[in-house]
Amino acid sequence: MAKGNYIKLIFGLKLKQIRQDKKLSLSDLSLLSGLSISYLNEIESGKKYPKTDKISHLAKALGVSYDNMVSLKLMRNLMPIEEFLESNILDQLPLDHYGIDINKLILLMANSSLQLSALIAAFIETAQNSELKQNSFSRTALRTYKEFNDNYFEDIENSALNFLKENKFRESYYIGYDSLKSVLQSKYKYEIDETSLNNYNELNEMRAVVFKGKKDKLLLNNKLSEAQKAFVAGKELAYNYLGIKDRSFVYSSMRLNTFDHLLNYFKASYFSTALLMNKNLFLEDLRKLFNSNKWSNKEFLLLANKYNATTEMFFQRITNLSAKYFGLHKIFFLRFNYDSKLNEYTPTNELRLNTRRNPGAYQANEHYCRRWISFETLNKIESEIKRNKNFSGRVSGILHSKFDGSKDEYICLSIAQKGNLQKDLLSSMTIGFQVDDTLRQKIKFYDDSNVPIKTVNDTCEKCLISNCKERVAPPNTAERMAKYNNIEKALIRLKEEFTI
Repeated sequence: MAKGNYIKLIFGLKLKQIRQDKKLSLSDLSLLSGLSISYLNEIESGKKYPKTDKISHLAKALGVSYDNMVSLKLMRNLMPIEEFLESNILDQLPLDHYGIDINKLILLMANSSLQLSALIAAFIETAQNSELKQNSFSRTALRTYKEFNDNYFEDIENSALNFLKENKFRESYYIGYDSLKSVLQSKYKYEIDETSLNNYNELNEMRAVVFKGKKDKLLLNNKLSEAQKAFVAGKELAYNYLGIKDRSFVYSSMRLNTFDHLLNYFKASYFSTALLMNKNLFLEDLRKLFNSNKWSNKEFLLLANKYNATTEMFFQRITNLSAKYFGLHKIFFLRFNYDSKLNEYTPTNELRLNTRRNPGAYQANEHYCRRWISFETLNKIESEIKRNKNFSGRVSGILHSKFDGSKDEYICLSIAQKGNLQKDLLSSMTIGFQVDDTLRQKIKFYDDSNVPIKTVNDTCEKCLISNCKERVAPPNTAERMAKYNNIEKALIRLKEEFTI
């Protein structure tokens, strides 16, 4: 939130509180200060901040010091609002994107009961001691925004097609980095440097950095693949072509500090993916894939390699088009990174469309169920690299996952690969389609007898599957919940016994 708006809000709240404590109406204060009722109302609602002489008139009329009036400290019952405004939560909460007027919300909070103030204080404390401070809330909000739109954005699709036409690109399976680089240089006057970034060891895992000036300068990490460089170039074209100004200039998720940065980063990514993976051509390929009665890992990898796109772009493109054009609305996407040196699995990207299930759903401090295909493909790529340290290909897999304790089933497709920027990092991308009547009609290979079937769960701690070979942690959470449920049932039986 802009600092100027924050100061206006605080001043307005303070003025209103002092006025009410003095039992003065707006008319009374108007007479005492010589300021109009409408002007005072605009000050109290946070729309205007008075000049120095007018603050002096108000301080004199209210019988308080000038310093007290301009202090940003609120009285005790409004302290939660002060903490709310001073925290970074408003940067993380995309209220304006959902049509919420922050000024009206603050005024509503100010006029609410002490109980609501206590609730707000508890929310702030929880937020400050959770992953909210690490952009988790912004990412959750963006994920929800994508879910509301089935992860398909017609305006960006059309913009990408218009860009290709305007710059005389032919409809093609493969758009090279050099072609996009040429447009950046000729049309948008970029200077592109593919060596300097790697002179800094601290930045060797960063994909790119942009410096604004008379000529914008794009510094690319020279370890990037052709597809990754094309993706970055496509995103820079998106920022320019779509007129996006509020953005991060560092290609690292660590630097996406606000929801607007995150949202605009997503829009640029979507645009770049749409450039590199032509919608009409990809839809044709997707229909062929879904219409096949037999699953083939080889054919799936051939399709992924057909476009000048990263594996993550390939999967994201499937999520873009599956709901809109195939009616497959119940989808999850999840990316896992595996640090082979530390033996750590980390989820780094997640999307859920109309489903609550996926491998772990970003559970904190628990061990993800290792039965999901994401882990199987990571194990496969690790084995390939152990056999051949120079292996740079991709491996794929499929699994019909049946969720333990529910009727939810998923057809999960996964690809794993070795990272470019971190030598010990492996990653897997997985898309899961929930099995329903639509899927049975649209995806012909769902009942291929060669597709393995396995019962899965969220995390080891939440799972009571017995004799699980993949288990890496005891079912503490599940056992605790079972104990609690047994206590509840016993209390019900006890109540029934004594109320007969």
